[in-house]
Amino acid sequence: MDNLAALYNVTSDYIREVMTTGKTPNENAKESNEVTDSFDSIYQSAIGLIESTNKYVEDAQQAEIDFALGNLTSTHELGVIQQKANISLQYTVAIRDKILEAYREIMNMQI
Repeated sequence: MDNLAALYNVTSDYIREVMTTGKTPNENAKESNEVTDSFDSIYQSAIGLIESTNKYVEDAQQAEIDFALGNLTSTHELGVIQQKANISLQYTVAIRDKILEAYREIMNMQI
């Protein structure tokens, strides 16, 4: 259960920091490129989120194969791995939906 809570906390804190500061934790952006760096930071964090989600899904698929072959005998471990993948995928879809909602709102603005 700690792993599931850590998944929510790490991803949420990282994205929250990028959204509030416009910079990744290890990035020192210059003031003149603040908008570009802010977008790049958000883009890189989104790519990282997608890559980590993909890794969790691949791990779940491999665990299912291992369970079917008898290499993994713990149903609890299989359930935890599948739940991590499920939560990560739900979180990624929620982020995507919010980004699309923001995009639509910006496109509907009158100039």
